[in-house]
Amino acid sequence: MLRISCFVTLAFLLACGPVAAGAEDVREAGAGAVPPTPAAHGPAANLPAWSETSIEQLAIALFDAPSHGLPSLDQTAGALLDRSLGLEQRAAMASSAFLRFGGWLRYGLTDSQTRQLNTLDEAERAELHTVLARALAEERVADALDALAPDLGEYRALRAEMLRLMALQPIWPGIEPGATLATGDHGPRVDQLRARLSAVGLYRESWSAGDAFELRLETAVRRFQGRANLSPSGQMDQATLNHLNITPEQRLSQLRVNLEQRRWQSREPGRRHIRVNLADFTLEAWADGALARRHRVMVGRQVSSTPEFSEDMQYLVLNPWWGIPGGLAQTRFRSFRRNPGLAAQRGFRIYDAGGNQISVYEIDWSRWGRDWPYRMSQPPGADNPMGEVKFIFPNSHNVYIHDTTERDRFSETRRDFSAACIRVHDPLLLAEWVLDGQEGWDAEQIEQVVAGNTPTVVWLDDRLPVHINYWTVVSNADGDVRYLNDLYRRDGGLIRQFELALEQARELEGVRIAGSGLSRARFE
Repeated sequence: MLRISCFVTLAFLLACGPVAAGAEDVREAGAGAVPPTPAAHGPAANLPAWSETSIEQLAIALFDAPSHGLPSLDQTAGALLDRSLGLEQRAAMASSAFLRFGGWLRYGLTDSQTRQLNTLDEAERAELHTVLARALAEERVADALDALAPDLGEYRALRAEMLRLMALQPIWPGIEPGATLATGDHGPRVDQLRARLSAVGLYRESWSAGDAFELRLETAVRRFQGRANLSPSGQMDQATLNHLNITPEQRLSQLRVNLEQRRWQSREPGRRHIRVNLADFTLEAWADGALARRHRVMVGRQVSSTPEFSEDMQYLVLNPWWGIPGGLAQTRFRSFRRNPGLAAQRGFRIYDAGGNQISVYEIDWSRWGRDWPYRMSQPPGADNPMGEVKFIFPNSHNVYIHDTTERDRFSETRRDFSAACIRVHDPLLLAEWVLDGQEGWDAEQIEQVVAGNTPTVVWLDDRLPVHINYWTVVSNADGDVRYLNDLYRRDGGLIRQFELALEQARELEGVRIAGSGLSRARFE
């Protein structure tokens, strides 16, 4: 009980909530926590009584909050286990703590859009009260909290990795900045590289200081690069050096935000849905909580990065036209200005501001760079970059999933080649899955349509949620966790916002202490 007793005072104050300051003051500050409801009012008035067994279950579960990447609730847990406090006091404390921790697990510590501390609305509070009432009646409080966390194998794997890093507190060697290292190089930086890869189990050979960069080290570098989705050159270039020099503390921060990202999406992803992870160049099709298909994808280049959003797929187009985006269209127009015959040769159609199709020879090139009124599209065919199928989920970004004519590039590890849209490998197999169960659209019918060049729109009987994510920590089916290259450099801002929210949550706990009017000395 040594660990508990030193934290009892603050635990009691944190859990009880603001007595003098007022619960609404804290809630409106965005704590994301649910202050205790007065005993005579609201859903809490109908809660079954807390037993010592239920309080103990809750306390043990609260100790696990940091393993979810959430603020520590150790002090609250310690107070709940201190039976020198009356059962009535600890019961009120327990209700508040359950709703606070349960809200974080179910809805996230922060809002997915604003990145600010979450404030639960009435419906969310009512849902948690219902969960708590059932848990108390069955004395299964710990199980109820477990059920509020995302039911995803990947979430569990990331949480296990969080526990591993917290327990081991690893320290791995850094590598001094400098030029690219490759086979044949030697010196202190090669020693540092070898030590770094040894620390994570990728280089297991015996070695001595001063040994040259040899084939076994090159292989280890390739393995490291492949796991991170970096180009596997086998050389320690600048991108690889940056990834190698990420510290254990930075990894913990990265894990915290990735756990939070899973919480954001776990609430209502859809019975059947598609997830794209831009950082991992993968698309996954899910049905009834199980992974049905996985596809490789290409995503936007850094100058045309693919955004993150969720929308419903409404239809797909077999043999689609390509409506060329403005930037790419101007590149094509330049080539047509030099060689007008290319437009007809490749089947492009050009339209003026009124939507009338015109010849390439009718373009007024004097308007180039000013009020350019022309747009361009390409019909279905072997040269159409949309390929054989396009999946449409209307969105403000004008980003979709589609086939491509550059199919050989799916063999590359790093696949940021597009102008923001998502190019998918084996698109017809994905189309079969999307249309599974839809009358008249089996694999044979799909193949028959794409064998021709007629554009064909297929509306879905049921809309299909599509979630475009950017997650830089992932796991495989065996629970092996990989830290991916931060392709679009988005993690830094997300980590700063989440850490600010963590700090604000701690400050709000201080408000509860100050507002309670209780003396710390009583529990010391």
